[in-house]
Amino acid sequence: MVLDYKDVVFSFQKKKMRRRRQRLKLALLALALASVFCGYRFLRVSAAVGKVQDLLLGGRAAEAGKKLAALAPSFFRSDPIRELQALSDLFADRLPQAQARFDELGREGATPSLRSGQFQKFFFDRGEYRKLQLYNAYLLPRGGDENIWFGALVQSAFLKGADSEKALARLSPAFRKNNDKALALLDRVNADLRLGRVNYVFDKNGLPLAYFDAHRQKTHPLLPGLDFADFDRQIKNGLSFFWLTLDTGLQMEIGHLFNEYSGALVLLDLPENGILAAYSKPRAPRAANAAFSESYEPGSIVKVISLLAYLRQPDQDVFPYDCPGRIALGNRVFYDGAAHKRVSDYASALAVSCNVSFAAMGLRTGSERLRGTLELFYFNAPPFDDGFLKFQTGACSKKLADDFELANLAVGLKEISLTTVHGAVLAAVFSQDGLLFPPYLIDDAKSILNLGYYSHRSRPRRVLTDDLNFRRCKKAIREVLAAGSDPGRRPLPAAAELAVKTGIAGDPQKGLDALAIGFFPFDKPRYAFAYRLEGAGKGGRGGEDFLRGLLAILQQIK
Repeated sequence: MVLDYKDVVFSFQKKKMRRRRQRLKLALLALALASVFCGYRFLRVSAAVGKVQDLLLGGRAAEAGKKLAALAPSFFRSDPIRELQALSDLFADRLPQAQARFDELGREGATPSLRSGQFQKFFFDRGEYRKLQLYNAYLLPRGGDENIWFGALVQSAFLKGADSEKALARLSPAFRKNNDKALALLDRVNADLRLGRVNYVFDKNGLPLAYFDAHRQKTHPLLPGLDFADFDRQIKNGLSFFWLTLDTGLQMEIGHLFNEYSGALVLLDLPENGILAAYSKPRAPRAANAAFSESYEPGSIVKVISLLAYLRQPDQDVFPYDCPGRIALGNRVFYDGAAHKRVSDYASALAVSCNVSFAAMGLRTGSERLRGTLELFYFNAPPFDDGFLKFQTGACSKKLADDFELANLAVGLKEISLTTVHGAVLAAVFSQDGLLFPPYLIDDAKSILNLGYYSHRSRPRRVLTDDLNFRRCKKAIREVLAAGSDPGRRPLPAAAELAVKTGIAGDPQKGLDALAIGFFPFDKPRYAFAYRLEGAGKGGRGGEDFLRGLLAILQQIK
């Protein structure tokens, strides 16, 4: 068979064209698939970027950080992701790292594409001016009314009123019209900066307590007996306005009581322990605000806790007790101020402040139980926190060598110390049958536009639920004045309304201190207090006149 190809035409050129078309179709299909994939990934990353922003602005920084870590390797939207990483550093208080990231983005000419206005507002509304300053410096070269406005706020917050006013002059008329109220508030701050005086700390009634001298860059107090160095240090983080729990009139009256005394006093507003007065007048220059920071031997005022510890253990067979004025403990002698002879019960022991009786109660209680009870009352505890303020607590020995040291601990000598603010808290706990509210001084804090970013919230803690023994202790404390032996010279007016335990401690060579804790009125406690009068103890009037004056003030504000 012979094949005839004369009518068949072969074209290798057409075959190549067909193959090219097939490859082109495959390439276009692959490109389409890649585009769909990239578009999908882009949308996923964009959605994740939006979610991270929502989490940060919602105050869920930890959750945002985890989601951001998963985004970090992504090829898509790298600039917004890097900007979010810098913001995440800001939220985590890693300011140097955030600064480095923003600087790098700025050098590369990255274009901000996040909700920058919301983030700037977030930082400003919370008084976090340092964070706002870092972020705004990155955004400001891009211009825009919003960035210029936050830049002006930053300048005022850091006391650069002239620079703030220059920035405000660059705002558009439309922006100024829409934000006239905020601009008026900022103008007021800048006017104060021009004058060189900004009142920024106020009492509970709105009266100024301290102002910042913009020329000398220093805070000046307007209230005696209180140092505002902690607030002055806050100025470095930007200007804010603080409303405190203090009462100026009350502080001034207490100041008059200190005309003839040196020492410290803290008066708490029950039940939440807002500090109504905090007066420090140390005999020798020491740390600022001695009422909050200086510790000392508490003496007999700690006996209220020693009594509670004794009442909470099963063996209560110390009384009646014969006090000879001294007892031998090992190879040492433990002394009392007097031989009280027959002490019928624990209430009588507290009323006459019998050291030997309380030494016996301490020995019966044991060192572990006594120290454990003291630690329930925040001895050996961290300071009470109030924003950037700290109120120091007391301390007691964790290991006692012998019965002599245990006896000292039970009567508040040698092995224990407290601060005046801690003493006031102890009085407050007994007045509230074991409920403790950490003391606080800052009630509200506001930004330079008068927007509140901090408000105190009560955080009650239950020290003990032993209501029965608290009532027994309170009754014993009340009988101290009723017995007329503590502080002891003349009956106090309205003594039945006052629960107080006084004490004497310190260095005899320098003059013993007169100490007291208490609350008022007894039936429905409204105030708790503690004070220390340096050198006014034994050999002087024992602070009797001071206590009379304090009681008169408490009756007046009751």
